[in-house]
Amino acid sequence: MSDPIQDSPQQTLKRALTLAGDGRLGDAQALLAPLAARYPDVPAAVINHGEILRRLGQFEAAVAVLEGAVARMPDQPVARFNLALALRGAGRLDQALAHYAEALRRQPNHGDGWYNQGNAQLDAGLYDDARASYQQALKHLPGARHAKVLNNLASAHILQRRPAEAARVLRDTLTLAPDYTDGHLNLAVAEERQGHTEAAANGYRRVAQLRPEHWWHALHADTLCPDVFDDNDAIDAWRDGFAATIERWRDRPGQLDLTLLEHSGAEPPPTLMYQGRHDLTLKSAYADMVAPRLPTFEPPPPRAGGERRRIGMVVNHGHEGIFIRSLQGVLPRLDRHRFEIVVAVTRPALRQTRAALGDDGLTWLALSPRVDQAAEQLRAARLDLLYHWEVGSDSFNYFLPWFRPAPLQYTSWAWPLTTGIPGMDFFLSSDLVETDDAQQRYREPLLTMPGNMFTWAEPPRLADRPPSRADFGLSDNEHLYLCHQNPRKIHPDFDTLVAAILEQDPAARLLLIGSQEGAETAPLRQRLRRRLGPLAERVTLLPRMDRQRYLGLVNQVDVALDPPHYTGANTSFDALGLAVPLITLPSPLLRGNFTSGLYRQMGVTDLIARDPDHYVELALAIAHDPALRAHWRHTLRGYNGAIFHDDRAVTELQDAWALMLGGE
Repeated sequence: MSDPIQDSPQQTLKRALTLAGDGRLGDAQALLAPLAARYPDVPAAVINHGEILRRLGQFEAAVAVLEGAVARMPDQPVARFNLALALRGAGRLDQALAHYAEALRRQPNHGDGWYNQGNAQLDAGLYDDARASYQQALKHLPGARHAKVLNNLASAHILQRRPAEAARVLRDTLTLAPDYTDGHLNLAVAEERQGHTEAAANGYRRVAQLRPEHWWHALHADTLCPDVFDDNDAIDAWRDGFAATIERWRDRPGQLDLTLLEHSGAEPPPTLMYQGRHDLTLKSAYADMVAPRLPTFEPPPPRAGGERRRIGMVVNHGHEGIFIRSLQGVLPRLDRHRFEIVVAVTRPALRQTRAALGDDGLTWLALSPRVDQAAEQLRAARLDLLYHWEVGSDSFNYFLPWFRPAPLQYTSWAWPLTTGIPGMDFFLSSDLVETDDAQQRYREPLLTMPGNMFTWAEPPRLADRPPSRADFGLSDNEHLYLCHQNPRKIHPDFDTLVAAILEQDPAARLLLIGSQEGAETAPLRQRLRRRLGPLAERVTLLPRMDRQRYLGLVNQVDVALDPPHYTGANTSFDALGLAVPLITLPSPLLRGNFTSGLYRQMGVTDLIARDPDHYVELALAIAHDPALRAHWRHTLRGYNGAIFHDDRAVTELQDAWALMLGGE
């Protein structure tokens, strides 16, 4: 019998490419594999073989084939470009970028090469480089291809927290392609990031109309939440509406697409946390509405054998900064004889996180930004226990726990409220910040550590020449009160406290710090003007600043103020570490009790106000009386060592792990 590959290799190749064009990739691969093996020096056979493997998701196999093609055919740019694509799919971004650079050096007018290099740079978190690559792609690709490039250019702007620039690019995109669904989705994201809630909702609904199978964007539109509320009545009205929305959606049909979860926006609104209310009922109702729209995942069986227990810590891009700051003192001090630590980070965040935390004693896992793929990677890592750094601050980290990627999983204070997810095994907190009845605010079983505030912290250090008041345009004759919190935390109940301080202290100036994207700053300024009237003239909203300048500002003020319901955490370490008196109100909520917990750890509780009137009284007394202010500065310097270099943050965490793992 004759061999069809040997008799007619051209026809075999043509048939394979036709099958691939029809989406029958497996059948195409069955023809291409023996063809490429027989004709390893024929570019069309080998390169298409590697490309079909890549499209099948067999990235490492594709890399092996295409590396061979590049070695045998170094002057074939398409082989190198396809190898770079396969390397990107395999998560080997540095190697992918090296091959893109070489291929584009050889063929600098290759528009698709520039576009795909930009995508790899986007994955690696190299946003400026990605934008430059997309600009080059626009020069070399025909106009009909520009919409997709512009959309990804806008994604780079969004990831750099430049939503206004992204929106301008996306309007150009939609002029070229009015029904381009991804462009409408990105524009809705950009509008939401700017606080344009109505425009964002219209955009998300437009996406759901263009692509009805992506119904979850309509859900996101229905659950959009303002970053800043005018008053408590507005908060309560929104929450009533949100509860009604959950009920309306409960019985609607529709399954979530596991391959698109990280872009779905189908998590409950993260801004629930800033509303100063108990959230268990709403978070649980939302999770119960979501549950039937996902498969039921069973956790993997516990790992057998091994002296060390394998603990995973997972953080995704956008949240690595606070993860680094909070854990860089803890990780080196964990007992490596008892625990193997696997730090799992989504690829765009990997470079920064690994550079900051180092490799000493850590196992690193570069996660796919796709939730389903990341869950499979975590399962393959065969963990005993997985610590989700945040659950609910975005789509990726909300949905990852639903996949049950480890036998046991928990979360803790970084996103400080219940997840509402039935598959979360534990919430780990501290006795310093929880009330006796705290379990009633968590769906997860609550574990509390007895004596630490979650992190082995370094005290803040001022620059050799810290800025003066004049450097900020501030007067030495004013009493400076600082609330150095994310504007979302500045609850309407804070306005009443501020009004009382400003009314009773004619020399008072309140300093606030704006948000990075600015979406919360304008509505907060408007609310304060409306509620404070002429007193608002003595409220200054400063721009975001680098850490050394920010610490210099904190050090210059007379008194720092916590907003009620959601206090400072790391910012409280900053103020107390600089011995700046910080006034706080206790709260039944974990997120409203961080500063109180630090004071309890120090054994200094006189700056925890009994009630709002006492809060105002304490702030005014310290601002007006230099001797009292000096007393508190001296006292805090004498006691603040208790909150830094705290080994209990390590030992109590390890004890908690042992308890979660079965009391070993």
